[in-house]
Amino acid sequence: MVGSTEFLTGDSIPTNVNDRLHQLKTFDESKSGVKGLVDAGVTRLPPIFIRPPEELAAENSERNETPFSIPVVDLGDLPGAVDAVRRAAEEVGFFQVVNHGIPGGVLEAMLVAARGFHELPMEMKREYYSREMGRKVKYMSNFDLYKSKAANWRDTLFCVMGPESFDPQELPLVCRFKSVEHRVLAKHVGPRVSVACFFTLHLYPTTKLYGPIKEMLPEDHPPVYRETTIKDFIAYYDGKGLDGRSALTHFKLL
Repeated sequence: MVGSTEFLTGDSIPTNVNDRLHQLKTFDESKSGVKGLVDAGVTRLPPIFIRPPEELAAENSERNETPFSIPVVDLGDLPGAVDAVRRAAEEVGFFQVVNHGIPGGVLEAMLVAARGFHELPMEMKREYYSREMGRKVKYMSNFDLYKSKAANWRDTLFCVMGPESFDPQELPLVCRFKSVEHRVLAKHVGPRVSVACFFTLHLYPTTKLYGPIKEMLPEDHPPVYRETTIKDFIAYYDGKGLDGRSALTHFKLL
């Protein structure tokens, strides 16, 4: 990892596509991820993680400084929760759930297990490193590594739990705990651990079309988005990378 670390942390910014591709492949083929760079003692952010100045400028110009609070949905009040979810979905797009019934100990154990995996020796984690779509348990850094303009400073452990039955023995030993079956910011000091759970069938082929619910469309308000399959949506989402733009825009009707 020493040689590749020196190459990745050089002072020069990639000047062409081939230079950048070489650096991406060096990073990816090391199977060490961001944690590997940290463990190797890097003192400068590798060029592949630096966002283009014009992208940062555009984002800063669009930033809204209006005070904002995250909506809270209390599942202890089901009638009120239904209305709260509706408002949050319409006005904000996400919300925090409280009184959900999941014990705090379970949530803490989940975070401890996730952190435990990323703290494992590199030799143990490398056996899980893969970009194979069909693999149920895999570890990688940046699903869109070769698509985005700048890599994100993060590593991810993916666990596909269904719809087919899942063998817990496929999980790393440190993650085999009992539990119920996102844009985030990196911390300035120390690691940041988050666990996201997605309900999706994108790994399983289906021709079913998804789109606006026709029964809920008023006659004077035609649909804004066209119908699409999960496969086509995910193909576009993965292909464009995390560029700060919503993937839904691509499916808007003109």
